[in-house]
Amino acid sequence: MKVLYDHQIYTSQKYGGISRYFTQIIKYLPGDIQTEISIKFSDNEYLKNTNLVPFLDCNFTPYRALDQMIFGLKFKGKKKILNLFYNKSINQYIDSWELNKQYSIEKLKQQDFDVFHPTYYDTYFLDYIGRKPFVLTIHDMIHELYPEIVFDIDTIDAKAKLARKANHIIAVSERTKQDIIDILKIPEKKISVIYHANSLIDPVSKISLINMPNKFILFVGEREGYKNFLFMVEGLIQILNDIPDLYVVCTGRSFSLKEEKFMKNLHIYERFITLSLDDLGLSQLYKNAICLIFPSYYEGFGIPIVEAFNFGCPVLASKTSCFKEIAHDAALFFDPKNINEISILIRNVLDNEDKRKELIQKGIERNNEFSWDLSAQKTSYVYKSVLSL
Repeated sequence: MKVLYDHQIYTSQKYGGISRYFTQIIKYLPGDIQTEISIKFSDNEYLKNTNLVPFLDCNFTPYRALDQMIFGLKFKGKKKILNLFYNKSINQYIDSWELNKQYSIEKLKQQDFDVFHPTYYDTYFLDYIGRKPFVLTIHDMIHELYPEIVFDIDTIDAKAKLARKANHIIAVSERTKQDIIDILKIPEKKISVIYHANSLIDPVSKISLINMPNKFILFVGEREGYKNFLFMVEGLIQILNDIPDLYVVCTGRSFSLKEEKFMKNLHIYERFITLSLDDLGLSQLYKNAICLIFPSYYEGFGIPIVEAFNFGCPVLASKTSCFKEIAHDAALFFDPKNINEISILIRNVLDNEDKRKELIQKGIERNNEFSWDLSAQKTSYVYKSVLSL
């Protein structure tokens, strides 16, 4: 059997959970499944570190420039503007998105595959797939549940269209599966739940390669809207005031002007640090953090939870979305609208060594339930099942 993947997520992400997911699944698929990713140009870090795409051009990515210029802006037609802008020649570069898309179309037309698995929700391939089956992974229903925060009508419409036409759907949690059923009215029998897993490697060296505070709380990922970051900041005021050497380390981009102003008004801005780092650096943060705080209103899965489990980092998560499904009793949970609960739980972890050890042990045990080997095996069953339909 041969499975063909397209370019979408690898063109649009340098880093990110979805491109990491596809890379891990493809790497761990059983040997009786051949794979091909129809892409020529990508600076995606996960793809660059594999041999999944021979002769990949890692430098030719002009598409990213405008996307970064308008990063964080949410408005209707954003993707169309990006594509329109790069339909033209820019300083001798041609749009990498269009080149990769055309290459994917060529591969689809050749029909040299058994199953197609698009890496995001662009519906372009429907005109070229013929009678070959396709599997769709739906990572979350954030656009549909929080349109006031993540407004993208193109993605909403495309996802719904593909969900109806797909031969089978992979959901990354039971919560996501139920949201698909409730919102898109997809029959339950058409959906399989396949979890993510930890992808980070435990650093062999005990020597820290990054500058980090001696005592810190960790926040991983983006911070906009449904991530509930500013609520978390407000919930940490009292404990930061009470413990002068306690800091909050956030991964990813620098703080926005809005975030800076918010924290400065609360007189705690100096206690927040942002770090942009690779997987090794992130692993070291998990190993040294007092705890991970995950205050999101909603996630499709919540990879930072299992990453934290893997490195013995206690987890504090909101009691919403799929977090209890993923963490079970290996985390402490708080109301994502109750400011006082965060400080209470952090103090529990700081002051109660037995509770801390209990959380770490339960996290390690729970992490054993997640593996890319298992996820890839289950994905291979889905691929084989659509061929027998």
